[in-house]
Amino acid sequence: MAKRFLLVDADPVGQTALQHVAASLEGESLVASTAESARAALRAEPFDLCILDLSLADGGAQVISTAQACQPWIPVVALASQGTVAEVVTAFRAGAAEFLPRPFHHDLAMAIVRRVLQQRASGTLGEQTTGACLIGDHPAMRVVLERIGQAAESGASVLVRGDEGTGKEVIARLIHACGARRAGPFVTVRPGTGPDTAAEPEAFGSTDVQPEGNILASLGGTLFLDDIAGLSRDAQIGLLRVMKEWGSLSESSGRNLRIVAATTQNMEQVARDGQFLEELYYRLNVIPMEIPSLRDRPEDIPILVDHFRRAANARRGRTVPAFSPEVLVRMGACSWTGNVRQLGITVDRLVSAAKDRAVTINDLPASLRTDVSELGPSLVDLPPNGIDLRLLLAQLEERLIDQALQRTGGNKNRAAELLGMNRTTLVEKLRRKTVA
Repeated sequence: MAKRFLLVDADPVGQTALQHVAASLEGESLVASTAESARAALRAEPFDLCILDLSLADGGAQVISTAQACQPWIPVVALASQGTVAEVVTAFRAGAAEFLPRPFHHDLAMAIVRRVLQQRASGTLGEQTTGACLIGDHPAMRVVLERIGQAAESGASVLVRGDEGTGKEVIARLIHACGARRAGPFVTVRPGTGPDTAAEPEAFGSTDVQPEGNILASLGGTLFLDDIAGLSRDAQIGLLRVMKEWGSLSESSGRNLRIVAATTQNMEQVARDGQFLEELYYRLNVIPMEIPSLRDRPEDIPILVDHFRRAANARRGRTVPAFSPEVLVRMGACSWTGNVRQLGITVDRLVSAAKDRAVTINDLPASLRTDVSELGPSLVDLPPNGIDLRLLLAQLEERLIDQALQRTGGNKNRAAELLGMNRTTLVEKLRRKTVA
């Protein structure tokens, strides 16, 4: 059955561009030029997705509220018409599932719409790191948003560092969406993830005549390199060659290369250790950006929890009330190694289990129900001669990981759940332990 799209845009040119996207996806579309007519359409007909210009004079944010109240919930992709960071953050705070720049590149629009539709169909919408990572009032996040605006105005390379689940790709797409290249392509490359995103030498091959594959596709737009620490030596050499040849072309030519790279590693140290080309590191690190981990901004956790609760209520047709202070205190005390992604998944599961009642302490995962004061004085009392805190915590972590694996018969998914961390985080800790 063809997908049905509600396209909300007052601009006839914009309407035509959106209809072209819907047609390319073999979908049916209804166009609305005002927020009032869009809300009426949402109440009257079923849709699979809504693409909305938030700058509508009669209130674009109200369209998102109406879409969330529909059963089943209709996800909204917001058009960032003004091209500002504040506009996109406002869209996510209002409940948008995704965003698109205006003007947008056709392939980028199709990729985003496909992703939202697939996640909606599989029930996983919101389980990936979304724009919710931008929500919060902590000073460190305000600095990040300012740096995004500065980076968007520049054509220089950007290196984004942050732990898993902090939203590095969202940051990269926002830099693209708010800059002069927004109408160009946004191409994502991940090392070692298969031929469709091949990041090894062939992706950064010979530049004697033309760059190849993803490089060629991203000229005039943005190339996002995820997990650059995973690039092989040959790929690093090829990328450095490409940056020298194609990064030096004038911005006005529309054929130069702009790279936003992301990593979880301290790349300066990785380069010092000889595992990454120093010249390549310096070329990528022209505009450095550090995304704070959730544990470093605990003040934002209540705001994020309420955002995820409202989204989960809409997605699952629930009416779970705001979480109690007691529950929020326990959630605020968690380290959230999986960051905003892990928090969103946890809140979604709590809402799903609670249905229409309030969430209680007993609903929390075992790792969140545990209070340090309940673990016994021997663990939390400081010995008379002091301790090596880092060593103690490392030993405690290793011991608890071993116990979790023993208790679950080696099942890493269940062990990670017991420990309140992502499976990928657990696997990485086990890998480091093996290497050591």
